[in-house]
Amino acid sequence: MSALKDYSFKEDEDGELPRLVTGDEADLESILKQYQPDGGKQIVSDKKINRANMQWKQYYDKQQRIPVTIITGYLGAGKSTLLEQIALKGSDKRLAVILNEFGDSSEIEKSISIKNNGEAYEEWLDLGNGCLCCSLKDVGVKAIEDMVARSPGKIDYILLETSGIADPAPIAKMFWQDKGLNSNVYIDGIIAVLDSEHIVSCLDDVSPASHWHGEKVTLDGDEESNTTIAHLQIAMADAILVNKSDKIEGNEAKRQKLEQVVRSINSAAPLYYTKYGDIDLDRILDLHAFESTKLLEARTETTFHDPRISTITLTFPFFTTREQFDSFIENFLQVLLWKNFGVEHPLTTQGEDFEVHRTKGLIVVSGEYKVIQGVRDTYDIIPGERVPNVKENKIVLIGKHLDETHIRKLLDSALIKEDN
Repeated sequence: MSALKDYSFKEDEDGELPRLVTGDEADLESILKQYQPDGGKQIVSDKKINRANMQWKQYYDKQQRIPVTIITGYLGAGKSTLLEQIALKGSDKRLAVILNEFGDSSEIEKSISIKNNGEAYEEWLDLGNGCLCCSLKDVGVKAIEDMVARSPGKIDYILLETSGIADPAPIAKMFWQDKGLNSNVYIDGIIAVLDSEHIVSCLDDVSPASHWHGEKVTLDGDEESNTTIAHLQIAMADAILVNKSDKIEGNEAKRQKLEQVVRSINSAAPLYYTKYGDIDLDRILDLHAFESTKLLEARTETTFHDPRISTITLTFPFFTTREQFDSFIENFLQVLLWKNFGVEHPLTTQGEDFEVHRTKGLIVVSGEYKVIQGVRDTYDIIPGERVPNVKENKIVLIGKHLDETHIRKLLDSALIKEDN
């Protein structure tokens, strides 16, 4: 809610304010003197506006904004086991769990279980063909918004299990909406569940005959690549659960190889080992991954490099002027994410075609902290909080065929140096 429009009152030729004629004439001059310390330029005082803004914010945040955590991972990784553990352990939150019919829980249909102090509510939610990333994705969001609106006071948090064969990026983008749209849900984070015993071989096996992660992936009209759905699920994750960890206990070589492979794809997300999906909920809920700076703790040192999807971390000096920031956005970020608007550019004509799946950044402009969040070609810049011990700007890119040399050159060309 913004400040009310500034109205000015013009005195007539006699130096008196015009009078309203309503039967009982109001003494506007005395009213203005009594209630408007600015001489009649602002209808409502700043104090009242600030109080109203605070009351609205408290109502809006508490009553309308329900966080959504997306649970992704291939068939058999343990997504439903994780959700069952969460339901069994209980929480101080009233959780709504949306189960996808093509996931591990196909026998549960498309039900939503809402638990509150052990009491279960159930409501049927039709998500079209059961896949939120299909052509009916917008209808899916509306259905969930309607479900929240019809269940006031029953839901604090939503867990959404996606199809094991789903690319999580379109699902994340449809929930990632501007607050100005008054949506009653927002994305909190993406959790990827991996099968510790098979994930490495799944990532390596992209043959058409593969029965797990061998699907060819096509993005934005590009030709098919050897990138698998598993790569995309890991790349998009804000936290990674290596489930069935008991299957590799005692095999340190396999454990190290697993970590190297996963970290080469996404080094920004924390990695946790779990058995039967058992994990502290604080590690996967309320991450605020699309509005915080936690995600900047990327580790890029690894002895294994997957040439298909990797993480790149770039650092550069704080900006001291708005002009420097604008140049960074227009000449680096937009060129990178939008591939130079389709115009030929050295970056877009390099070797194999590249794709940025996730962008995360902390930028300081004249002492003001800004957080950059991006999914594919969509990005947002939001105000950030001061972070201790941060001495330079940082941006983390997770994507396919990212050439760090070319990207660094693009960044350098976009940075306006300070005059000495």
